[in-house]
Amino acid sequence: MNAHFVEGDFDADALVREAVHQALAAAEAPQRLRQQMAGSFEGWFWAEDVGPGLFASACELMSPSGAAISQPVERSVMMTFLLDGENGQFAPEGAEPVASRADRVHVVGLGEQRLCTRLLEAGQGCRRVEIGARTQFLEANADALSEADLEALYYLMAPGFRSYHLPRSEAMTQMAAMLTEERYHGSLGRLFRESVTVQLMLQTLRQFCEGGEYRAALGARCYDAVMEARHILDGTLLAPPGTIELARQVGLNRNVLQAGFKARFGTTLFGYVRDKRMAMARIMIEEQGFGAAEAGYKVGFASPSAFSAAYRRKFGRAPMSLQRAAVA
Repeated sequence: MNAHFVEGDFDADALVREAVHQALAAAEAPQRLRQQMAGSFEGWFWAEDVGPGLFASACELMSPSGAAISQPVERSVMMTFLLDGENGQFAPEGAEPVASRADRVHVVGLGEQRLCTRLLEAGQGCRRVEIGARTQFLEANADALSEADLEALYYLMAPGFRSYHLPRSEAMTQMAAMLTEERYHGSLGRLFRESVTVQLMLQTLRQFCEGGEYRAALGARCYDAVMEARHILDGTLLAPPGTIELARQVGLNRNVLQAGFKARFGTTLFGYVRDKRMAMARIMIEEQGFGAAEAGYKVGFASPSAFSAAYRRKFGRAPMSLQRAAVA
């Protein structure tokens, strides 16, 4: 299928070296040294980056004597479609092992890079498709994905480890099975695999968004993220991060953060910062004896007239009037 296709009898070293190369491409050399491999396999396996930050793999493997593969996996969302057999256990560092089910889509979210281990008992084997997305996929497709899809991906990539088993439709099963077939070659084959991977991911995200557990968690998470955004702004009032950077820091997409912030505090992110700056300027003038121009400059206004106009809109009087009152 491509340069990362392996078939026949091979050991875990060959599997990781040839097939999991794509998933480890961004890892640093010291992290690669952390790989630990033991066991052998029979069957075939391929793995490929099918688009920016988007990866897919398929296999039909059996381990006669049992196997374990440990490797660093970067921040990502992974979706496993177990078509036949048993897939063993997936054990992320610091979390309990989880297993895929043949009648479900297994969705896993890693909020940071972790050492992950795949454990197979002797005689275990499966036919499996796995797709996934890294942060580059969100960045490259932020304008194309729906708000719901973006929010779900950000949620799954939030710090920590998450595991969900979702209902799997027959259409999703058939689509996943297409990735186990060598239908096309060359650039057409790559385009086909990218298209199927994207469709599978979007259908799975739709299933995920409809789940009650996610809806309940989303409300709590959005509240926590909005409160964290306010905390960040309070600490950086004179040089706050831009909206996109702030959204990235709290793990929400920009539109969800803006809407949640306005619902919670009754103002926009910019309005919140502006009001806080005005309050700072008022203290400087009333309590510290600063002139209007100097106070305005210290809170970010290059133009005294612009500061005076903003101050009047906020407090209903000119800053000079307050200064004189304080002196009197």
